Amino acid sequence: MATVTINIPVDKEQWVLDGFASRFNYQAMVDNPDFDKSLPVDAETNPRSIANEESLPAFAKRILIHMIKVEANAGHNQNSQIANDIIANTVTLS
Repeated sequence: MATVTINIPVDKEQWVLDGFASRFNYQAMVDNPDFDKSLPVDAETNPRSIANEESLPAFAKRILIHMIKVEANAGHNQNSQIANDIIANTVTLS
């Protein structure tokens, strides 16, 4: 398997991560799936929201991997469409 490495200067790392968070709607806090509406909200025993289990760096990596897959598929689909158009233009029907 190929490995892709992206080097980001240390002084730009947070800027890049914050950009991903903003662009792709990362939430540091998410709804608590175990929140019990029948109980009072309590930060310790029944919080309405909890810290996101997915860290911002992990989120950015997941988004990058998704983008690579989407664009690779788009390129293959485009190439297939071009090939289909070429083949269709060589067929003579009467």
